[in-house]
Amino acid sequence: KLAGNNELWQQIKDGKSEQEIRDSWQPALSHFKQIRKKYLLYKDFE
Repeated sequence: KLAGNNELWQQIKDGKSEQEIRDSWQPALSHFKQIRKKYLLYKDFE
C-alpha cells in the first residue's frame, strides 16, 4: 500500500524521480518546520 496523496500518486505516474518528488516537498516542509519551532521544548531539536 502506498502512503501519500493524489499529488504523490500523480508524480509517480508521471515518472518523477525520487529526488524530484522529495524536492517538491521542500516548500511545505520548510513552512512546517518554521511554524513548529515555537512549540519545541528543546531548541536544538530540529
